[in-house]
Amino acid sequence: MIDFLMNLRFPAILPMLLATGIPLLAAATTLDPMVPLFHKWQMKDAALVVDRAAAQGHQHVQFCIALQARLDPEHRVKAIGLYRENREPGNAGNAFYPSDPAVTRELKSYYAACFARAVEKKLAICILLHLNAHGEIQEWRNHFDFDPLQPLSGASYEESVLLPIVESLESTVPADWPVELSLQGEMGTTVFKYPESWRTMIERLRSRGKLTKARFGLSFNYQGVAGRANPAGTDPTALKKLWDACDFIGVSMYQRVSMPPRTEDFDLAVGLFAGEFHGLGCPLPSAKPLHFVEVGLGGGGLSDADWKSYIPANTAADAARAPYLGSASASEVNPWSDPALKLLRIGYHHALCLYLADTRQRHPVERAFLWSFGSWDPQGLGEPRFADADIIRSITEHNRRIQKTGS
Repeated sequence: MIDFLMNLRFPAILPMLLATGIPLLAAATTLDPMVPLFHKWQMKDAALVVDRAAAQGHQHVQFCIALQARLDPEHRVKAIGLYRENREPGNAGNAFYPSDPAVTRELKSYYAACFARAVEKKLAICILLHLNAHGEIQEWRNHFDFDPLQPLSGASYEESVLLPIVESLESTVPADWPVELSLQGEMGTTVFKYPESWRTMIERLRSRGKLTKARFGLSFNYQGVAGRANPAGTDPTALKKLWDACDFIGVSMYQRVSMPPRTEDFDLAVGLFAGEFHGLGCPLPSAKPLHFVEVGLGGGGLSDADWKSYIPANTAADAARAPYLGSASASEVNPWSDPALKLLRIGYHHALCLYLADTRQRHPVERAFLWSFGSWDPQGLGEPRFADADIIRSITEHNRRIQKTGS
């Protein structure tokens, strides 16, 4: 098995599939990169990452924009802003600045440069929005509680996060440029508690009419989709109307995979994801396109001996159990120096590409974006030492076949 996987190439797969009688369906979805804009220092250099993505032959790119949020003890969002160098004279270091006209101008300058470079490189633009906790109270964004239309220290989520991005797009890209915007990612609590507000934002965006090919959606974690919203207190009818208003539903796809990874792992993962909405009484329309707004394998692991997290993983099986764990920076240990983990990584991305090369009638996956950050980045767009030449080659071949068919 090790020799087979290490030597696997997509042209070699095709005759094997034909020999087994497995029908070959039309290629469906490319596998593309994410450009992280998690803080202002990344935002300043993001155009260079766009260049690297274009050099690898991609036709789509996703910008993941993350701003910072201050929380109260109940994890309600009190303010949204930008962590940057201290702009007060004589004060060194960095500081959090709540959204204001100066912060908005700075952000829009970064966004415009990124979007302009994507247009220059002829890349379709996708955008994923995150909030990260800043300050003494730390919590995962899936548990943040806020109404996106209500003011937070003077500005709502719509005003401080969403509109600067949309206005930057409108002023930078051609009106008919393909743009897809996920209004949030992994923030289930707010969506399930305030579905009417999220639907209102989608309707307002659509009514602007300046981006004629713009599409809008919402994204969730692969499990725990409702965050900490009380299912008994949610409105299934309002949620169903919200799903109908979306052009797509996104998912951060980090479900466990088999040893070795199989295409069926992703079918199961999508089924579990959709099943959770059904169990909450607000099923997703089966034909609604899905976007893998995040997918990847980080090389960290969840041990079945003590159920603790380890980076790097102690075994390949532990890494397969927890794709969401990995090394965030180049200064941390490289999990892929372990031959067993390297082999698992190759198998994971081969299985993912094979999954994306098929069409599905229910919950079709329309877009897929690698979490191109730290050890989840097999293309080395952010940190070259995490790159894998075999995986780069496989993704390139997969994408070329799909681009050739015009899918």
